[in-house]
Amino acid sequence: MTSVEIVSLVVTFIGVASFALVFTILYKTFVSSAIKEIKSGNRDIELIDEAIYEKQEKIKKRKKILSRIKSTLSYIALILVVPLFVFSLINKFQGNTTMIGNKTIMVVASGSMSEKNEANDYLVTNNLNNQFQTYDIILLEKAKSESDIKLYDVVAYKNNEGINVIHRVIKINEDGTFITRGDANNSSDKYSPTYDDIIGVYTSKKINTIGIFVIFLQSAPGIITIISMIYVLVMVDYLSNKMNKVQDDRIEQLGHIIEQINGDNIENLKACFKETIYYKGFEYIFDENGFVDKKEIEDINFLNNSKNKIIKITEDKKLESVNQEEFNINSKEEE
Repeated sequence: MTSVEIVSLVVTFIGVASFALVFTILYKTFVSSAIKEIKSGNRDIELIDEAIYEKQEKIKKRKKILSRIKSTLSYIALILVVPLFVFSLINKFQGNTTMIGNKTIMVVASGSMSEKNEANDYLVTNNLNNQFQTYDIILLEKAKSESDIKLYDVVAYKNNEGINVIHRVIKINEDGTFITRGDANNSSDKYSPTYDDIIGVYTSKKINTIGIFVIFLQSAPGIITIISMIYVLVMVDYLSNKMNKVQDDRIEQLGHIIEQINGDNIENLKACFKETIYYKGFEYIFDENGFVDKKEIEDINFLNNSKNKIIKITEDKKLESVNQEEFNINSKEEE
């Protein structure tokens, strides 16, 4: 590893780690603040409004569709990223020559086969049009014997420096070695590979551009980035679940209101029914069909009494009855 690569690695690690740390601090602060507000009752009206909103049939259907889309996109991302990351690591440890039976997948790391150089007239004469671009992924097949490698085949081989080269065979020597050249080059390779050096012959099957992700994911900065992303996702999921649990506990405390929002009692009533719930400066009005309206409390007595407790007034016009109930909602500060 060169000094430039080392510096690049250190800078990447510091940058990504700093981002993960700052994001963790900010998100943890946000969650802690939200938990405190929920426990103290400052978000009760917001929770009640959300519960009423989500009970509407149109909203239910829309939320269900959005949830399915979100889940689908998440699965697609996992299906694409995780296998690609695993393949990148395996490919890196195997010297960028992952064997699958007698076939090999390889990422093109240079543009030496991306175009036809005018000096290589044999490309036009023999109508050789199977060029490929940098970062394409190509499929190679292992030649069973030396005689299976023909003139003008594109082969991948490992040179005397241990570097993978993907070039075209332009001459077969009498000693069994091969002269190779990139289609975009005007000179042949200095090293003449033998049959044992050749990894595989190009099958003319390729996947465009995807290789850039493989090269990034198998690099040190890429590995650091992916690990940091996994950490952030796990951290966000953990803190979000913690906040959701506190919110669910608070909603359970507000169950006397939520029960009416859910319509468990209202659906069984056939009389002319009206229920008004007063809480924290707002009144919620329900009838036998569910939620009707929300508005600010005008009655000064209900306004003052609704600051720390729920007041529920049920009117049954058929029975000419009015029933008033009051429920204390204990606010808990975060410990």
